[in-house]
Amino acid sequence: MTKSIMKSFDTLPKLLKRNFETWGEKKVALRHKELGIWQEFTWRDYYENVKQFAAGLKCLGFSPGDKLCILGDNEPEWYWSELAAQALRGVAIGIFVDCVKDEVRYIADHSEAVVVVVRDQEQIDKMLQIRKDLPRLKRVIYWDSKGMWAYEDELIISFKDVQRLGDAFNDKHPSHFEKEIESTVGDDLAIICYTSGTTGLPKGAMVSHKNLITTVSQWLEVDAWHPEDNYLSYVPPAWITEQMFGITGGLLSGATINFPERPETLQNDVREIGPSMILYNSRMWESLCSTIQTKIEDGSLFKRLLFNFFLPIGYKFADLKMEHKDPNCLWRILYILANLMVFRSLRDKIGLKNTRSPYTGGSLISPGAFRFFRAVGVGLREAYGSSEAGLCCCHLEDDVKYESIGLPLPGIELRISKTGEMLWRGNCIFLGYYKDPDKTRKALVDGWYHSGDAGHINEDGHIIYLDRMADMMELAGGVKYSPQHIEGTLKFSPFIRDVIAVGGGRFTYVIALIQIDFDSVSKWAERKHIVYTTFSDLSQKAEVYDLVENEVKSLNRSVPEATRVKKFVCLHKELDPDEEELTRTRKLRRDFLDRKYKELLTAVHEGKKSVLVRSEVKYRDGSRGETTTQVKIKTLF
Repeated sequence: MTKSIMKSFDTLPKLLKRNFETWGEKKVALRHKELGIWQEFTWRDYYENVKQFAAGLKCLGFSPGDKLCILGDNEPEWYWSELAAQALRGVAIGIFVDCVKDEVRYIADHSEAVVVVVRDQEQIDKMLQIRKDLPRLKRVIYWDSKGMWAYEDELIISFKDVQRLGDAFNDKHPSHFEKEIESTVGDDLAIICYTSGTTGLPKGAMVSHKNLITTVSQWLEVDAWHPEDNYLSYVPPAWITEQMFGITGGLLSGATINFPERPETLQNDVREIGPSMILYNSRMWESLCSTIQTKIEDGSLFKRLLFNFFLPIGYKFADLKMEHKDPNCLWRILYILANLMVFRSLRDKIGLKNTRSPYTGGSLISPGAFRFFRAVGVGLREAYGSSEAGLCCCHLEDDVKYESIGLPLPGIELRISKTGEMLWRGNCIFLGYYKDPDKTRKALVDGWYHSGDAGHINEDGHIIYLDRMADMMELAGGVKYSPQHIEGTLKFSPFIRDVIAVGGGRFTYVIALIQIDFDSVSKWAERKHIVYTTFSDLSQKAEVYDLVENEVKSLNRSVPEATRVKKFVCLHKELDPDEEELTRTRKLRRDFLDRKYKELLTAVHEGKKSVLVRSEVKYRDGSRGETTTQVKIKTLF
């Protein structure tokens, strides 16, 4: 997008109006699967729904500068709600749909929301429980009416009823919406994106229209999207990455945004759409990799032999491309054969046959999973960014390094501080933290955003991300190591879902707290005729410890001796964001985990072979319970 065009269409609502005037009913803007049928919305439909809802919000007293929170799944109503608020010069705030009521209360109260838009009855119930703590709240609007017939609270109103109010208003003021859009400017605050809160309460990063449009325009310079493209919107719009990819990317490029019906139908929905672009977080890619490997193992002997014969050819071909070496004729023929016999069918089954730009983000993906997808013909690329700095860098299609997060995007400057911290500067940098000037001053110094991430630049200009500065650890002997490298490598195993690498302070060695992948390990246990009852029971089986030990030993052969995992534990439960062990974007809350598993770590330090672990469990209804499990501690050397 040229500078002149950016000046004319410097806000998201202006881009929406441009697309409506360009394509109208000629092109599908949004596509959503409901009850097994894809519902299509043209650019006219998109525009008219936003227009109706914006006018309805105005009738409810929504004014410039007001805040609107959205709590729901990836569906068209989310997009319509956000664009409507922004067209009135208001601000949209996304809340993750699986947030418990205390988290919803904090964000809605801190952001001073006057309207909250929710999907369904479950979210309505959350809002009714916390309404007394939200004195500024005027209305709660829902878009899924299932189960809502008995609710008569004056606080609640349906999405359709708000649009009906808007229709009546627009009939009396036919050009009002267009005038509202023209009044918006690029420096207006568009969204407040609450950070994942890995080190405490979430901070509200204030992001302008200019920030979003500049960031995505710079990204589209290196990876162009086209109007005929399809993008799958699956990661939550409460995450800044989906704000850039799904909402802003769709408006800038005119590509069709597709919403799957529900998580359980994702695989079939992806196959039906055949998206040109897709974004999963690293955990989703790693889970998909584990699922593929498990299904291969469960397949017939012929299929296993065929896959295991051609996979090394895929690895070799992918490695040659990564090293910018031209594969010779033999390797080209072998890869064509591998693609015809195995890889093409595999990509089709996982819905990525037509995917030109598959991205991973959120946290580093394990090198093994990354290399696996490249080997089978899924040109996976890493994208790095943050709520505060937008999308800073990514892999280019023809310049990928497994160990890197890519190259800086055009218009973005990177500087590595003396302490090894990555500092970013450019028009993409956020406006500051909402109601927190002290943290803003610490984060923004002379125009440079201090990311808190450790990294360096290699000889090829690629950026090597190490870890959060606060998470870089030093063993008692003075040796430094990156927990993420250990965790990422172990998570490549189909039997391991999550890992917490611990070391430092009193420890002279690294300990791994490992969460098994229940689906994979349970199937393995059934094949081995191992009897179990629950996740806890299975995780503590001696055979499972032997299985995990082989994976840890494989890791140890690839890292320096001083940073090898000496002891490990198979956790008795899955890590859960509802218990504050993970953020809503599935990042580890390390400080919290260190405190929660203090008793277990003390037992490890004291050389015990097992420990009775008591864990408080927080259920979705807010109630609490306690479990006790005898957890084993395995020493390798």
